[in-house]
Amino acid sequence: MFGFKKQILGLKESLEDRDSQIRDLERQAASLRRVLASMAEGVIILDKDTRIISLNSSAEKIFGISEKEVLGKLFLAVVPNNDISELISKVLNKREFVSQELTLVWPIQRTFQVNASLIPEEDGAINRCLLVIHDISEIRRLEKVRSDFVANVSHEIKTPLTSIKGFVETLLEGALEDKENAKHFLNIIQDHANRLDNLVSDLLSLSFLESKEIVLEKQKVDLGRLASDILSGFRSQLRKKSIEIRNELPSGLSITADRDKLGQVFTNLIDNAVKFNREKGIIRIYSQDLDNKVKLIVEDNGLGIPVKDIPRIFERFYRVDKARSHEMGGTGLGLSIVKHIIELHDGTVGVESTEGIGSKFFFILPRG
Repeated sequence: MFGFKKQILGLKESLEDRDSQIRDLERQAASLRRVLASMAEGVIILDKDTRIISLNSSAEKIFGISEKEVLGKLFLAVVPNNDISELISKVLNKREFVSQELTLVWPIQRTFQVNASLIPEEDGAINRCLLVIHDISEIRRLEKVRSDFVANVSHEIKTPLTSIKGFVETLLEGALEDKENAKHFLNIIQDHANRLDNLVSDLLSLSFLESKEIVLEKQKVDLGRLASDILSGFRSQLRKKSIEIRNELPSGLSITADRDKLGQVFTNLIDNAVKFNREKGIIRIYSQDLDNKVKLIVEDNGLGIPVKDIPRIFERFYRVDKARSHEMGGTGLGLSIVKHIIELHDGTVGVESTEGIGSKFFFILPRG
């Protein structure tokens, strides 16, 4: 009898140990599920027949699928992408780790780093494949932006330098003796030198604005007065093109902002409105109330912007009319500087334009 009780107690302890082990395994499984769910990378587990065993929420978002609907289905039937399917087959057949960068066009066009590896079982058998899909679209976009920026800067600097070098060589070869032509050449050299100076100044401004060290010196700014002060510097340009300018900002309209930086915004927008306006054109500067924000608009009735160019108008070095912009001394950085300054103030910028009719550049800032 005593021996029987001992057996029962032993069995009870064994069951309790097993229950404890089961609970531990369940906790580990739940913890693993939470980790997978929180991962930014897409994770998919497949069996040896390439059927989907499991996937996390990031994988669901990447491919626009639901785990409940795709479990047990062939990967290629769920994600019709031959490149990834070939990676899976290579891993399962050759039993080696594979990593490849792929650009997918479905369900959206993105660039991914896809890593595929084997999941070994305790007995050494290999019958599962692990896919880890990392979205590197933003990294590649930034690399392209940097590459384009370097190429654009190089081009913008090389063009005036080539002209300066050519005219200097011409002068040294004897053109100095021809006073009339020599003066003409020197004027051209001066124009190109000024263009280089403007380019370097704008590059330094943009670099400073993009740095994390910038501190805005905020104060109460009367917008109407600021616009009037900026406009006083454009009198000569306005007179040359007989442009009428209307400062319609109401008296007392003020916000808290960095006055100098905001002045730079007005300067760039008004400068564009003058340069790309027609003879005897009109420029209006006015505002609209938007709850706790204010919208400032600089409107002209000039050349306008083609629809295809509007989405890119605030990009660095982007010009609608490259030849005309160069002729007028533009660096292609003014609107990008505007965008950075306004975003530093927690605001937004935008443009509405119709080719041949005119443009409305605007920025929206908090009142506080």
